[in-house]
Amino acid sequence: MKHRLILFGFVILSLIFSGMVLPANAISYKTGVNENDVLIWKCKVCNEAEMNLIFGPGWDNSGILKNLSKGTKMKWEINTVEVNETVNKIEFSIWFWTLNKNWGVKDNDSQITYLNNPKDYTEELNFSKYDSFVPFWFPIPVGEYMGGLDLNEWYDVDNRVLPTLNVDISKDAIGPGYPNKGIQIIAIYNDEGILSSYKLYIKGNVVIVDIALDFLPFYVIPTLIVLFTILSLGVIVYIIRKYKSIRLSSRNLK
Repeated sequence: MKHRLILFGFVILSLIFSGMVLPANAISYKTGVNENDVLIWKCKVCNEAEMNLIFGPGWDNSGILKNLSKGTKMKWEINTVEVNETVNKIEFSIWFWTLNKNWGVKDNDSQITYLNNPKDYTEELNFSKYDSFVPFWFPIPVGEYMGGLDLNEWYDVDNRVLPTLNVDISKDAIGPGYPNKGIQIIAIYNDEGILSSYKLYIKGNVVIVDIALDFLPFYVIPTLIVLFTILSLGVIVYIIRKYKSIRLSSRNLK
């Protein structure tokens, strides 16, 4: 009887652990953004002289970094989202980096398409088609998707804390004089697969470009509401007390 109980327990544990360990193909990838979502990034640091030296004049004439400078913002507006058995795709309007708070007319329409299963890519990947060398958006769950890609030696995926793409590109790795210095990039993504922090470094951990998703942290909004409520109640209490004080003074004068 004892042996049967042990065997039964072993079978149960085996079933539990086999259910917990899922193959990569079993993960259902999707988009973390929806139609009509608006995404805005802000450039906090941009050493334009160093960027000219590393990538040559005109690095900001086109592409995802067009018109990038310190204090500028870029906006995406998601138009369509498509997820099927083959691809994971978004189409969006883009307003390139600007200091103008009134966005005006969009600059362009663009799209990003991924194979729905990262293992379906037949060749080693890099993101050198992007001026940033990393995408601004990935399917979710983002850590699993990045980890499933066969990326070249420039890239290292780190999912220990936050989904992070570490990039290390040596001098002349893409072509003669491009880049003209070795660079490192740390790109961090949020749970929606959106690039939330982007830092480009050179030797000595000198930050050349620093870009962040421009939003109020989730904990700030409730805090602001609470503070506003407390302030409003305080003003109301003050007005009531002041009114009562005036009435009392009037009565005493009589």
